[in-house]
Amino acid sequence: MNRRLLILILILFLSLLVGCSSIQKDISNLFINIEKSRSDLTYQTVSVEGKDAAYLERKGTGESIVFLHGFSADKNNWIRFVRYLPKKYHVLAIDMPGHGDNIQNDVQKYDPTSLSLGVGKIIDAIGLDRFHIAGNSLGGLVSKIYAFRHPDKIITIGLFDSAGVISSEPGEFFKGLEKGYNPFDVKTREDYEVLKAYAFHNQPFIPWPVDAVMARERIKRNDFNQKIFNDVIQQKALLNPDFQNEMVSHLTMPVIVIWGDKDRILHVSSVEVYRQYIQNLEVVILKDCGHMPMIERPEETAKYYTNFISKY
Repeated sequence: MNRRLLILILILFLSLLVGCSSIQKDISNLFINIEKSRSDLTYQTVSVEGKDAAYLERKGTGESIVFLHGFSADKNNWIRFVRYLPKKYHVLAIDMPGHGDNIQNDVQKYDPTSLSLGVGKIIDAIGLDRFHIAGNSLGGLVSKIYAFRHPDKIITIGLFDSAGVISSEPGEFFKGLEKGYNPFDVKTREDYEVLKAYAFHNQPFIPWPVDAVMARERIKRNDFNQKIFNDVIQQKALLNPDFQNEMVSHLTMPVIVIWGDKDRILHVSSVEVYRQYIQNLEVVILKDCGHMPMIERPEETAKYYTNFISKY
C-alpha cells in the first residue's frame, strides 16, 4: 500500500476515535488507571447506610492520612500528589457525599456540616481511629468541621487553599458572584476552560483525551453541582466571620496552611486569618501557584506537607 495512503487512512481512523465519546472515555480511564498504579492507589468502596462510598487507598504500615477534594471535584485530584508522599503512610482519598462516584441524591443536603457528617460515616465504616486529615477548598472547610467535632481523632490538619474564612481581600470568584457570575456554573466547553483558568495559574498537563472527558462529565453534572453549591452557600452560620473564627480558634492540633499566591478563587490574604486564630500553625505560600497546589505543583506541595506531618 502506498505510504501516503496508509498515513491518510491512519489519520482518518484516529480522527474517528477522537470524535467517539465512548472510546475517549475508555482511553481516559486507561490513562487515569495508569496514574493510579504509578501512585500505588487502588479503587475501593465501603458500604454506608446501604450505599457504596468510593475512595482511593494506598496501603502503608504508618499513620493514616485522609484527603478531601474541593467542590465539584473528586478523589482523583490527589493521585499525582500521593506519588510524592513517603510509602510508609496509609493514604485514603475519599469522594465526599454527592461527588465523584458517590450517589447523587436530590433531596439530601450537601452543606459543609452535612458533608462533614457524611465523611465521618465513611471514615467510621473504613475503621479509622486516629489520622491526619487534609483538604483543598471546600474539602478544607469540611476537614476543619470534622476536626472541630472530633479533635481526639485528628493528629494534624492540612489546609490547601481552604474555604471557611473571610479574607480581607475578596478573590475574583467572590467579586464575580456579587455581579451574578459563577465560574462553577459550567454549561459549555468554554465555561469549562474558564473554570480551569480560575483554578490554575499554570495549568498542569492533562493527557488526551482525559480533558475532553472531564469537560463532558462536568457539563453533565452541572445541574447537580449547582444544587450542592446552593446548599453550601445557604448554610448562613458558616458565612458568619465570628462563627468561622471561633471554630478555627478551637483547632488545637497542629495545622499547616498551604496556599497559592495567585489563587483567583480564595484570596491568599485568607492566610492572615489563620495566623491570627491558630496557635500551632505552619504556613507555606507558593509563589506563582493557583487554587489547587496538589495538582499544579504536586511534588513541591507534597514535600512541604511531608515535612510538616513527619514532626507529629
